[in-house]
Amino acid sequence: MPAPTRRQFLAQVTAAALAPGVAGAMGPDTEVSIGLLTHGGGAEARPMAVEQLMWEVSKRTSIDVGEKAIPVSPEDPALFRLPLLVWIGTGPVAPLTPDARGRLRRYLRAGGTLFIDDASPMGDDGFDASVRAELAALWPDGPLTRLGDDHTLFRTFYLLDRPYGRVRRTPTLEGVDFDDRSPILYARNDTFGAFGRDTLGRWLLPVVPGGAHQREMAFRTGLNLVMYATCLNYKRDQVHTTAILRRRHWRTGR
Repeated sequence: MPAPTRRQFLAQVTAAALAPGVAGAMGPDTEVSIGLLTHGGGAEARPMAVEQLMWEVSKRTSIDVGEKAIPVSPEDPALFRLPLLVWIGTGPVAPLTPDARGRLRRYLRAGGTLFIDDASPMGDDGFDASVRAELAALWPDGPLTRLGDDHTLFRTFYLLDRPYGRVRRTPTLEGVDFDDRSPILYARNDTFGAFGRDTLGRWLLPVVPGGAHQREMAFRTGLNLVMYATCLNYKRDQVHTTAILRRRHWRTGR
């Protein structure tokens, strides 16, 4: 079966985001869900993180979400039903097979978004080295580059000046550009590590050094990510973009 076009791929999830009342009547296939890439074992590194983020998404926005994470491999047919795929890593991982790379490349070209989240301990660059080597093979069209703070992801819902997470390893977000969007995004601040709670509602991991405020900013980063993967560059095209940018410049003193 050929990969869906970008328009076909996003039609369902965009309808769910912009018309939740209708989407709810259409059934679970119209819910926006997050896939967890099982390659390397990182899908189990941050339990309940996706569930907590999607609960926040449903509480703060009109998106009709599926709260449970969906573990997927590149060979899984479910891959092409997910607008957002998250790859969490905590150490070196083996290269993907050529077939897996081919399917992921088709997914990304069709409209999917891959968010790579380095959850390694501070000072451990094993996952980072694996990611850069893998992306050189997966996406030969162009290398990872630093994304500017005017990238659409930083203003899809909340205005942000950087990517936030459980730690402050780097103030930058990297990505690749394709067809007026960034299908691959890479952050090294353990974004999803800020989200998980245990069965009693306690946070599973501390957020350092910024505590509660930094955790909230991590949630805003995650929520913007879901919006970006669902709606792509719609926000950039709105008539109020200039006002948003003026407000950001005022906040940062630029």
